[in-house]
Amino acid sequence: MPIEHDEKGTYIFSSKDLCLIKEIPEIVNLGVDSLKIEGRLKTEYYLASIVNIYRNAIDDYIKSPNTYDYTKYINEIDKVKTRSLTAFYFNDRNNKDFQEFEGKQYNPNFEFGGKVLEYNEDKSIIEIKNKLFVGDELEIIVPNQIEVKKFKIDKLWDTETGEEIGEISPGKKGQTVKIHLPIKCENNWIIRRRKVI
Repeated sequence: MPIEHDEKGTYIFSSKDLCLIKEIPEIVNLGVDSLKIEGRLKTEYYLASIVNIYRNAIDDYIKSPNTYDYTKYINEIDKVKTRSLTAFYFNDRNNKDFQEFEGKQYNPNFEFGGKVLEYNEDKSIIEIKNKLFVGDELEIIVPNQIEVKKFKIDKLWDTETGEEIGEISPGKKGQTVKIHLPIKCENNWIIRRRKVI
């Protein structure tokens, strides 16, 4: 692989993220028993999302190979990715589209909203990971299904005082808030927040 250098330096470690969701049929048909999801320096939000996406894609392909449609999984990956995507050399040994020259590592549309710590039918306790406002659009990532549960925050309550609040910031480690969830959730389920643009 040629190493190039410009005024910003070299890009040898600035790769795009590997994405083989389109190639799941070929991978399964090759008899591959396991896939490694890159998790170094990734959040639990990223890992939970990507593992859930690939698990569903593999299961759906095995159940119905003729109706496998990778686009619905790509749509979910787009909500989590922080860099552009590439298949590296999986299908093309001459592929040169695998380096991220912009240096961006963020998602402009979605971010880690929080994690369910304790479900309650009325007010659940959420560990927040980014600022939350009344009116925010959230998505619950439901394990073992690709469809997320979307909802809006109608009310927020301070965990300690029970007082109704309009917003909350993650000012300390383990910062929590109470919120009404539209479905029954297990502990550690991940909640995604749509960014206001």
